[in-house]
Amino acid sequence: MNADANVSGKGANAEGDASLHGSASEPPEGQGEMTRPAGSPASAMVSASANPSRVLLGARHDLKLRGGKGTASCQCLSVALGDARNSGMAWSAAPPNLDDGSQLSIALSSEGQACKDEPKKSLGASYWGYRLSGNDVVVLVEAAHGGRPLTTGAIIPKPVGPGQVYVAPAHRKLPYGRALQGKGMCKIGNPGQERTAPFTELEVGTNAPTARGGDGARQPENADTGNDPPTTIEMPSN
Repeated sequence: MNADANVSGKGANAEGDASLHGSASEPPEGQGEMTRPAGSPASAMVSASANPSRVLLGARHDLKLRGGKGTASCQCLSVALGDARNSGMAWSAAPPNLDDGSQLSIALSSEGQACKDEPKKSLGASYWGYRLSGNDVVVLVEAAHGGRPLTTGAIIPKPVGPGQVYVAPAHRKLPYGRALQGKGMCKIGNPGQERTAPFTELEVGTNAPTARGGDGARQPENADTGNDPPTTIEMPSN
């Protein structure tokens, strides 16, 4: 089984950085990033360990937010975070068995949310990828467009220690996922037992090629137009 993933070892998302200022201190340059190819019909997932039985990280097209079960709210977005059997998770098949010490499932939706700045051609908020910032995990959200799948669920790394999960728009022009007060990132939390192990090499993405913009920072290809899918690379699942 192959998985598509876009992994940046060091370069931070220049457009997304405008939104990544909501934690207790200024987040450092992104340590790692994984995204899914928006035009691919398959889930974009990356293995977080060499163990082939481990659930893969990344987009899940079999996961949606259960109506009315969001546990956190951001601008134009309702979010549920927790283990695979959290009441907010609506799976089209049996929920996967996650490693509760290092993995979380997240489901999000803009359906039914008041959103005055929503792009006119958007089909709704869609998972774009995640970035690691210190001990935190930042989930990036894009606008889905015709011809590209609307992805509302993912498996992400669990933050390390007191780290938290945040949501932010994939670029500054999008409203999805901003903090309700309009500034910084939207804090979602970190349910379950505290993770003591550091992020793994594959979670951080240190072995993957780095895509860089002219200023040395990685930029999603859809940052300006919202139409082009992120750059991806092929990675095996084991």
